[in-house]
Amino acid sequence: MKSGSLALVILNFNVAENAIRLLESLKIQTDKDFSIVIADNGSTDVNLLEKYAVREGIKLIRNGANLGYGAGNNAALNYVFGNGAEWAFIINPDTLVSQDFIEKLKKALSLRSGIVGLPLNEGGRTAYAGRLDWLKTNLEHVYEPLRADDFEVCYPIGGALAISRSAFEKTGGFDEEYLIYFEDADFAIKAREAGVKVEFALQPIIQHSVSQSAKKVGSPLILRYHFRNSLHFNHKRGSGLVRFLVWLWSLYILCKQQIKLGLGKNPVESSNIKSGVMDFYNGRMGLITNRKKIGIECEQIEGEMWGIGRILTNLLENITSRPELRNEYEFHLYFKEKIPDFEYLKDPIFRKEIISQPFWHKSFVLYYYVFLPMRLWRAGLDVMYFPNYMLPIIFSGKSLLLLTDDVYHEMRSPNQRFHHRLAYWVFTTWGVWFAARILAISKASKRELVRLFGIKPERILVDHLAVGPYCKPEINKNGDYILFAGQSFPRRHLAETMRAFEIIGPEFPRLRMIIIGPDKYKPPQIEKIKDEINRKFKEERIRHYLWVKDTELTNLFSHALATVYVSSREAFGLPPLEALAQGSMPIIADNALGHEIFGDNAFFVSAPYSAVKIADVLRDSLTNKTKREKILSARPVIVANFTWRRHADRFMEAVNLIING
Repeated sequence: MKSGSLALVILNFNVAENAIRLLESLKIQTDKDFSIVIADNGSTDVNLLEKYAVREGIKLIRNGANLGYGAGNNAALNYVFGNGAEWAFIINPDTLVSQDFIEKLKKALSLRSGIVGLPLNEGGRTAYAGRLDWLKTNLEHVYEPLRADDFEVCYPIGGALAISRSAFEKTGGFDEEYLIYFEDADFAIKAREAGVKVEFALQPIIQHSVSQSAKKVGSPLILRYHFRNSLHFNHKRGSGLVRFLVWLWSLYILCKQQIKLGLGKNPVESSNIKSGVMDFYNGRMGLITNRKKIGIECEQIEGEMWGIGRILTNLLENITSRPELRNEYEFHLYFKEKIPDFEYLKDPIFRKEIISQPFWHKSFVLYYYVFLPMRLWRAGLDVMYFPNYMLPIIFSGKSLLLLTDDVYHEMRSPNQRFHHRLAYWVFTTWGVWFAARILAISKASKRELVRLFGIKPERILVDHLAVGPYCKPEINKNGDYILFAGQSFPRRHLAETMRAFEIIGPEFPRLRMIIIGPDKYKPPQIEKIKDEINRKFKEERIRHYLWVKDTELTNLFSHALATVYVSSREAFGLPPLEALAQGSMPIIADNALGHEIFGDNAFFVSAPYSAVKIADVLRDSLTNKTKREKILSARPVIVANFTWRRHADRFMEAVNLIING
């Protein structure tokens, strides 16, 4: 074996003292031509190990968390093979070796390739391998030397396992979903499928105690890991018959443990075994925690984003900035067709899943009302957040439903398509009846929900929407335009606003109007009015864009002289607040919601249906310097009341209120 080609890998999880004893035995080897790499899985005793590693010049990799056997060792294997090693030998920290161990190990490896298992002395008996038995929760060790024809039904034990560079490159290392137990058996099958030779040596023998890392997990929890991982292993690596029988086997286990629970026999053990089976059913692999599981329906962020999509994006981004949530919560995000490539979605606090549909066309109806709730039956969530105003009838569990009073009116609007109205009638009404809590986005909206739907006030929680940080005050805007941003539903009176612009246009010859958002009039009107006004002025005074990126919208807000959003009915109405945050004057309808958000610090329209009244307020917003300065001076206080951090805080308060009953 070439000099420097052997590296020993030691994975530590809260057994630093054992690892140091092993390292001390390695210091007195007759052959000292080897390196050592320690990977630590977020241990509480890592500082002790680090001091030793620094003193002895040993490489220590901090994984930062309990990644389990597979991922923890993969981190070290990537390092050693990336630094020129030809062989890596994984050795448990709770082992001891003889002085000639390295010498004998090199001799054994020089005659072999692929992966090689070494024997472990366990309490006076020597285990030479593990045996691959199907439909069993424990894989037994083999305590006698193997014959060549035994190799195919055995696997190298993970506590004494040599891996060649070529084997690692062909297999990609251990599968990381198990965390503890069955990784070595899985790896042996994976290696054979990749054409890697799996062999077993008779020497050297390693002295091994019962796994101290496993003891740290806790006995009842060990049962949960064993049953979950055994079912997963059999379903993943077994034959077609084995994969079929796994389901019958798992049902037998569940029934047996339920009977034991009924008899009061070992209830803690039976509960953990049942939990292990349910983990398998739900696909919950990796580290088992007591973290609360929060589900969020995320279809609205898959494409162009408007109201709900932008609310979700800001909520999720804020969650990633809250390290205190990581130890207590898991957030499970569900998508209809694709997971967007947003940086914040790469945060490990999120577990993302696309809900599969057995059709080429990914139907929202089937996704939302059928396949999503069916998937949630076995997700084991503590709370599911539905921001789309509707609760699927076949969903079972605790739910938080976002609801606005707009939905009530859309249920009855002849401008809405019949199937949209029907969906609201059925699934919004179902949510009103059966959601654990309703989330309103303003106090004004809560009052309307109580009045319109008859919901008891105590079931409704208010979580105001929010904006990002405001820019520095800027009295003299660089822009020469007023802005409308949003979907132009008739209640937002964009047509009247355009006519108001037509009225004041001659007074402000350089003034333009920019419209962002789709035309929601039935039939469409915006393009027709725009063309008519532009022809009248013989130049392009009004521009209309169906959609812009958030960064472009922020830039438009920051340079707009005023932002017009004269809506006679809104649950919140985010664009005017976003505009104010960027220094643009908000022009809004004079109603309770407007004063809830802005106080008196906006330009109010008393008659939204009147183009003349809107024109009067537009004129005032452009010329009343004193009021503009007053609004800008109030801006920091207003914006500070509506931050996404506060929104996320109130969201988590609602979630915990539901969980705690």
